[in-house]
Amino acid sequence: MRSGKNKGHTTIIKRAARREHHAPHGGAWKVAFADFTLAMMALFMVLWIMSSVSEEERKEVVAKLTGESIFDGVAISPLSSKGAALNGPNLIVPGKQGGETGTQTDPADMEIIDKLAKSQESLADVNERSKQEMVELARVIMEITRAFDAQSNLQMEMVPQGLRILVQDDKKREMFQRSSAMLTPFFQSLLTQIAPVFNKIDNKIIITGHTDSSLYRDQTRYNNWNLSGDRALAARVALEQGGMRQDKVIQVNAMADKMLLTPDQPLGTSNRRIEILVLTHAAADTLYQFFGNHGEKALAPAIKEIENRQAHP
Repeated sequence: MRSGKNKGHTTIIKRAARREHHAPHGGAWKVAFADFTLAMMALFMVLWIMSSVSEEERKEVVAKLTGESIFDGVAISPLSSKGAALNGPNLIVPGKQGGETGTQTDPADMEIIDKLAKSQESLADVNERSKQEMVELARVIMEITRAFDAQSNLQMEMVPQGLRILVQDDKKREMFQRSSAMLTPFFQSLLTQIAPVFNKIDNKIIITGHTDSSLYRDQTRYNNWNLSGDRALAARVALEQGGMRQDKVIQVNAMADKMLLTPDQPLGTSNRRIEILVLTHAAADTLYQFFGNHGEKALAPAIKEIENRQAHP
């Protein structure tokens, strides 16, 4: 009998413990980890960029991305007796703008911070250094002007775009022979002496020619547009013959009689002049952006430029 077989056998019944069901885990840690990973990737990207480019290339990138424009609401107007033009050793310089900021960090990160500080200048530092260089340039040019006793023929002014140098006629001296682009010996010598000074800084320059309102009989064959352009080109040639590097000039302009210094005296001698504008780096970069650098857009992505330089050292 089955009952006989089961004698002395103990039946054990196991009851599984009831497990408590906890609430599902949240995904906040995933978001935090993603943020941390992204921050680390950005840090390594910045360090890679900093180690891959030279100091000059970093300045170019900063100027292109944050540089001030020479076309944003600041018109280039002629010098006047009411402006900040100079007839002597004094130079009016715009006040220093902005301030310096600093942060404290963990001592373990100081080495990285020190390397970055040594390899990168802030935009304010670059602008301040450029301004000081232009002030020194103006001082040297003024010394040459005094040696030539040409204070009445040369004026300077600090403008947001850089240092403007005005070389003009007066009642005693004419820069060019009348109605021609032939420099007179005095101004040829003056420009020759000034020329090497521009090589002391790496700023680009613009040369602009201006005339008075005297008209040629045959305006179709030759007029003040032609004359002002030819005179600006003659000044460029004189500067280059005097030792200025050819790559310093970024633009040569002809203004004819459209910007008279003395509108009430359209035939006045002061209207016949050459203006040399020593551009800030930001102004020069903006000019490249406006016209395009060698036919291409000047604001190419920074990383792409760096990769191209690394691929073709």
